[in-house]
Amino acid sequence: MAGLMQEVGQTAQQPKPQASASSIDPDDPALDQAIQYLGGRLYEEDIASQIANVTEKSPESQPQLLALIAYRLAESSDVETDGDIKEENLSVIAMVALNEVMEIAEQSGMQVSPEDAAIAFRHMVTMFAQEQGLDPEQVQQLATAMSEVDTSQLAMESDALPDDFADQIPDEDVPLGDEGVPQQPMAQGAPEMRV
Repeated sequence: MAGLMQEVGQTAQQPKPQASASSIDPDDPALDQAIQYLGGRLYEEDIASQIANVTEKSPESQPQLLALIAYRLAESSDVETDGDIKEENLSVIAMVALNEVMEIAEQSGMQVSPEDAAIAFRHMVTMFAQEQGLDPEQVQQLATAMSEVDTSQLAMESDALPDDFADQIPDEDVPLGDEGVPQQPMAQGAPEMRV
């Protein structure tokens, strides 16, 4: 969401929604409520300016700091809905919060990159796992597995996508098979099954 703040030090402005929450999951009104609450906290309660004041003091990216801020915002949004956000949509509110926090940090002068976003999101996943009571060994295994992902390669591929890539993805539902299970696309080069 480029352009959330016109200049560092100015009051943050209400963002234009990129997509309505109902286009994410029409069966999860709590997600829509959480996104609205998140926007209200950031732009009506002026938390965005507070974030900008903190991040403008550090031109170098601090993914863990950004992750902590975004995590707490996402957590408070979930609490606001009495925990009614569907479990599979918790990552959506976390990504929305992280995106907003990173945009605010970038507008305040902090250098952030897609790789920083990946690092921050991994940190958020680790915090979530700890708060859910995973034992330290499991949390460490999770962190190790996530750190094996080459985020620089993902960032390069992400940067290569056109700006309107998300708009090009159809909003159609995934077709369901005979048993109500989403059909998986066949891998390229896989032999066709004949019935």
